[in-house]
Amino acid sequence: MFLVLCLCIGHFVILNFSSNKQGAFNSHRVWEGSLATPHVFSINSHVNVSSTNSKLQSWKDVFAFIHLNSKSSVVDDKASLLMIFPHSAIKGENTLEGLKENDQRALRKMSEFLVLMEGYDGATCLHNKQIEGFPRNDDINTARNISLESSWCRFSTRKWSVSIRNTGLIQKVQLRKLLSNLSSVTDNSTFEETIVLQNCNILQGPFVIRKEVFHRVGGLLSDFGKITLLEFFVRSKGELKMAKLTNCEWTPEITRVDRGSLEGSNNFPEYASFGNKHQILRIVTENRIEWTNCVANWKLCAEKPYVKPQGLPGIAAPICCSAVLGQMLADFTWALNKLGLEYRLIYGTLLGAVRSQAIIPWTHDIDIAISKSAIVNKSTFAALQKELGGLYYVGSSYMDTPRAHMLVPPYIEVDTAPFFDGPYDLEGNALFSDEIDELVKGMLPISDNWRERGYIDLYGGHLVWMNDSSLVVINNQTFTTVKEVDYELKNWYGESYSEPSVKGNWVGFSDAGTA
Repeated sequence: MFLVLCLCIGHFVILNFSSNKQGAFNSHRVWEGSLATPHVFSINSHVNVSSTNSKLQSWKDVFAFIHLNSKSSVVDDKASLLMIFPHSAIKGENTLEGLKENDQRALRKMSEFLVLMEGYDGATCLHNKQIEGFPRNDDINTARNISLESSWCRFSTRKWSVSIRNTGLIQKVQLRKLLSNLSSVTDNSTFEETIVLQNCNILQGPFVIRKEVFHRVGGLLSDFGKITLLEFFVRSKGELKMAKLTNCEWTPEITRVDRGSLEGSNNFPEYASFGNKHQILRIVTENRIEWTNCVANWKLCAEKPYVKPQGLPGIAAPICCSAVLGQMLADFTWALNKLGLEYRLIYGTLLGAVRSQAIIPWTHDIDIAISKSAIVNKSTFAALQKELGGLYYVGSSYMDTPRAHMLVPPYIEVDTAPFFDGPYDLEGNALFSDEIDELVKGMLPISDNWRERGYIDLYGGHLVWMNDSSLVVINNQTFTTVKEVDYELKNWYGESYSEPSVKGNWVGFSDAGTA
């Protein structure tokens, strides 16, 4: 072992960058420094050096922890590195000793890396190291821009849209570590570790960042829930230089995501807040397009069954609020059926089913009745919440009314890679057009009115509703409603209920007849 370690002395660390490709980041920043030339990087494996003139200190002492519900301004003065968690603090997670051994080892790897590689602002580990097609060290002989794993790596903003891709410049790096604190070796003994890393300007999940960089960007802000870290990186304008390391891996416990201080709340301001702060309407990722707001207007949202768009420009266009309500209806009735709870579609939701087999496009909500015994039983909402998970809030809500609120934005699941010109592209020209520019006009600023985000109203069903039933169709799916449909609709909306109460070039929501 001693001979092997001695042979490592004198080796160089070489960073291989592609010279015939464009940079790993977008046009916001050009890589700095002469990284194409050989460098020697050394690190003592038992100490951390924050600068050439600083004192040596234990690597364990350089970390402070920031959670989504932490106050970013309260950080240990001794810390030079911050561990950022994508969730609220739990007992024991505020100290290094409270983390699992594998996560402690990951922090040490990142500490060593950031001491050597002063040009990097931060780093993270892999979420799942065992990935099909994962490039082994021997396969990385020249830097190239590919996807290392499924978490985010690069982003850019354009107009009212942000694009986030998993691809980024991947390279092989050799790190030399000094072993002077080990009694079994001499003071000058070293060993080298070869790792593969990916160069990024955005990271997903937990990461480590230099304290001064974190505060320069402005720390973590409240009211952004699950997208707090996305908001932080967008605020950095793509100028951060982050590394995704392959010599460490996070445990599932540390990568979990929640809404921080908003966890458990029926309020869902995060996407509206994000959209208004950064003037962003659309978030494009590898397999999903999200919108910070939905639309309700005659141009896009006719009263007819929703069909998922299959091509452009539909895939890249704003999503109707009625499509969001249709998803909420499908999800919620699935949970009711799974729990064996009878329900009936009523009021405006039933009216849309009868009139057009669709959700009325100018309505705010879905109307569902369940038995009165179920609605007064506190365990009903807890059971529904458990089935729907973090996607919904279910329980007493605004004006002390039983409601369900979706806690995810309007979205469409789609492989977006074909809309980009290869792995280097962040522009995604195919996702933009004059037609889409026209459709998004008026979507900003986004209202903070909870009613415009859509919701489900839950009612205690009358016995006459619950004792018998019939079936109706909405968006090509079958749902249960009351038996005497025509009688109830005439009772609620009058003889001419089949005539829409909103006509012409309508825009926005309407309570006119709730129909």
